[in-house]
Amino acid sequence: MPKNLIRSKHFLAALACAFSTTGLADEIAPQPLEVVISVAEQKLVVLRDGGVIGKFPVSTSKFGLGDSFGSYKTPLGHLKVCDKVGDDFASGTVIKHRASTGEVLPVNAAGRDPIVTRIIWLDGLDEQNRNAKARGIYIHGTTEEKRIGAPVSWGCIRMRSQDVIAVFNELPLGTPVNIVAEKLPKLHKYVPPPPPVIIASNVPVPKVAPEMAAKKTDAHVHLASNTKPAGAGRVSEIASGPGMIPADPGAAQALKGSILSAGLPDAAGEKAGPQKQDSMKFHSWSAVSLRDATNASGPTGPR
Repeated sequence: MPKNLIRSKHFLAALACAFSTTGLADEIAPQPLEVVISVAEQKLVVLRDGGVIGKFPVSTSKFGLGDSFGSYKTPLGHLKVCDKVGDDFASGTVIKHRASTGEVLPVNAAGRDPIVTRIIWLDGLDEQNRNAKARGIYIHGTTEEKRIGAPVSWGCIRMRSQDVIAVFNELPLGTPVNIVAEKLPKLHKYVPPPPPVIIASNVPVPKVAPEMAAKKTDAHVHLASNTKPAGAGRVSEIASGPGMIPADPGAAQALKGSILSAGLPDAAGEKAGPQKQDSMKFHSWSAVSLRDATNASGPTGPR
């Protein structure tokens, strides 16, 4: 089997181990971001869901790989971001004992090689890198940007100021960091997930039926007509004349009863019944008797 393929398989296995939660659940919270640093390539990549969102040149130790105190070597294995320093520092700010000195240096300042701009402090999670935090292994900015891309540091991972600011702003505390000796495998570019699809309902909005709308309109008109005085309408309807049907059935019935009780015909050409005839005879007899009595009486009284 080719040597490069074996190394690639070992690297992928290391990545799988580094980013799985097995054995690390109590030490780092699950994060959507991951960092991988390749010593062979002097590159740092930031991954989101396994896809590359950033790739930057770095410098690891000129003394090689290891974790012994005083060795000035870069440790390998699984680490995590345990602290961040310099959030509000200007680019090029000199940092000593994780605090600003107040001095700001330009890029590639002659004769100077301090830690500048930002610090991303790493804590080891493996036996082989358990001293990383105590040793002060950082990802940090450097003024010697022209030397970035070659192993020239004193154990830390150096970056250009603009690059370390970008990575600093992106990584939350607890982000896993894996430092490997091998080259990076082929990594795909990060593709954001598609936005959620909102399914519109096909059920139409119910409309008011025409007949219902008509009923509502009629009810409205009827209510408006009731604003007139009650007596005026009935008088005009009852007194509308013979042959006309009053609008109020109760009024019609009352009118008809009055006509019957008076013994009068309730329509043109209608004959009076027995009661009406008797009433008419009574009225006729009263009128004749009164007339006869008046004619029969003279100046001296009745004959």
